[in-house]
Amino acid sequence: MKKKFLTQKDTARLLDVSPATIQRWMQQGKIPFKIIHDKIFFNKKEIEDWAKEHDFNLQSVPQETTNYGKAPFYLYKALERGGIYHHIQGNDVASVLENALGKLDFIKSADKEMLLEELLRREELASTAIGKGVAIPHPRRRIDLGLKKAHVPLFFPEHPLAYNALDGRDVFALFMLFTTTTQEHLKLLSKISFALNDSVIRKILQEKDKNSSLIETIRALENAPSNT
Repeated sequence: MKKKFLTQKDTARLLDVSPATIQRWMQQGKIPFKIIHDKIFFNKKEIEDWAKEHDFNLQSVPQETTNYGKAPFYLYKALERGGIYHHIQGNDVASVLENALGKLDFIKSADKEMLLEELLRREELASTAIGKGVAIPHPRRRIDLGLKKAHVPLFFPEHPLAYNALDGRDVFALFMLFTTTTQEHLKLLSKISFALNDSVIRKILQEKDKNSSLIETIRALENAPSNT
């Protein structure tokens, strides 16, 4: 009989992500699951449909990604491509995001107005401030900007910004995500969340990366043996 339900571990293997990522997506309400006799299961058909909707390829897994920690892309590389920008002017979310987008030369000028509208529409639905002074503004849907690789620029506003965060803290650092697939978008979101759990990285952010060590610290974290 064809297997109808998957365990969390089965689902992680099918999507080529770590079980911890599946757990995070469950907590965020991003992936469908069922509770049967107090145990968590995933309907195989629902997961296949979800994977297709989110650009996951279930038919083949690249050799370099069969070990969960070895993704074909890294947050530190996306940060290198995106760049780090200081003293972003603005007195509110809209003006800061507009001025931040103006710094990005890898995005066409014609796309920036559309992006700003999408970013603000996403903030109207729910704040992208994740707490501890950090926000991850991103469109509700992934937008094809013609990029060949992911870019994750980091912005430090000139002044802390009221951002309707759940913990009530003003935002002093903003990561933006510009990715090539929905799968890449979700993985980079997970990588940012993971990096922000590191106390050293949080301290560097609070210091606004004055010693330019953020990218190297994230590189070391991603390449640590426990993450391979």
